Amino acid sequence: MSRLRRLKDNDADFVTPQDMLSELFEDYKALALSMKAIYALTDDAGDVATTSVLENWVDETERRSWSLRAPSGR
Repeated sequence: MSRLRRLKDNDADFVTPQDMLSELFEDYKALALSMKAIYALTDDAGDVATTSVLENWVDETERRSWSLRAPSGR
């Protein structure tokens, strides 16, 4: 799994709240991009059920990302 993961761990001893929010914001953006790529594949394959689920997940992820944008300073 560690070879396939897309999000990096933060092993710092201390992370400021601002940095945590910024990292979480970037992680959500990366997650949404990955899901959009998979969405395109499922849509091209005609897999309506998976495409529909992914569409909802992308929307939810983008909403969470948006809510982190202002507090993270981005």
